[in-house]
Amino acid sequence: MRDFCFEVAIIGGGPAGTATGIALKNLGIDSVFIVEAGTYSKPKIGESIPPNTQTLFQRLNIFDAFSSQHHEPCLGSYSCWGSTQLGFNDNLFNPYGAGWHLDRRRFDLFLARQFKALSGALVDNTRFSNLSVMKNDLYPIKLSFENHPDVCCRFVVDATGQSAKVARKFGAAVSMQDLMVSFAAYFDCQDTHLNENKLTLLEAVEQGWWYCASIPNNLQVVSLTTDIAVAKKLKLKQPENWYSLLKHSKHINNRIEGSAFPNRLNSWKTPSSLLSPPAGNGWLAVGDAAACYDPISSQGIYKALANGLQAAKAIALWLNGDANGLTEYRNKVVKDFVNYLEQRDYFYGQEQRWLEAEFWVKRRAYLAGLKYG
Repeated sequence: MRDFCFEVAIIGGGPAGTATGIALKNLGIDSVFIVEAGTYSKPKIGESIPPNTQTLFQRLNIFDAFSSQHHEPCLGSYSCWGSTQLGFNDNLFNPYGAGWHLDRRRFDLFLARQFKALSGALVDNTRFSNLSVMKNDLYPIKLSFENHPDVCCRFVVDATGQSAKVARKFGAAVSMQDLMVSFAAYFDCQDTHLNENKLTLLEAVEQGWWYCASIPNNLQVVSLTTDIAVAKKLKLKQPENWYSLLKHSKHINNRIEGSAFPNRLNSWKTPSSLLSPPAGNGWLAVGDAAACYDPISSQGIYKALANGLQAAKAIALWLNGDANGLTEYRNKVVKDFVNYLEQRDYFYGQEQRWLEAEFWVKRRAYLAGLKYG
């Protein structure tokens, strides 16, 4: 049974979970186990990362390996927000250079392989089912899975995303501030090498906002983020209805003009939420399990990597008998979330063109403070 006992077990093998594992290994914590429910084969939202993500890759000691992956450069962004005119923000004078548009499946698999290259134990296609805490045991947390032997550990990390499956077992609760949904499709575009297509494009519309970015393999990802109630009324799960709205966009449609209409949509819930608390004795949450940010912030991947580095430091201290790191981690997650809400509220407040539209009426309600009620 001791063959399945670890200092740290991480449930979830996405960017937050693998970054935590890599950071732990770099700190000399050798006994780390990651369990991923999927197989790194399904599309995931979250393709753009800012230039300063380079500093996080360097702290994880994986920047050179990441650079060799040749993800698409992101030279900056266009946005049609608050007016019909396109605003422009480039990375020309950014000290870190360009950002990146990621192939998320390849990126997530890359991080998993970096962890395994450090002799980390990782299994995929394995779903977490339950946990129990055994007092007076060297490895007090017992984890159960649907298709894997039980695992015992001293510390467990919840990297299960929005569901926060592990943290809920410890009594943590998710405080929902806002809930939206994104619908995305991938278009085969042969001119993604053009500089104008290496910039992200953001366009506010009556129903929400569109996003477009080039990703590797001559693909463009196009997504519409809207309110769940609006999505149901417009029946946006049906690709033809989504595509009809796309055709009426002022700028996004021009980026994929001439491309074949994909017959499949991917959809994700995109909430703003905070786990309370995000850490406790013997456990903590990282990434979207700790706090979910609106994709308008473009901080999902960056936050996941930063969380991993912060979490690893706190865990290493806890394993050595110092719980202060967990307190600092909890405070940091909450502080970052409050700052995020302020930035998000400011950004949505800049759009005043559709004062009676349901999507924008609801966003103004949140701005007025109803999200805290």
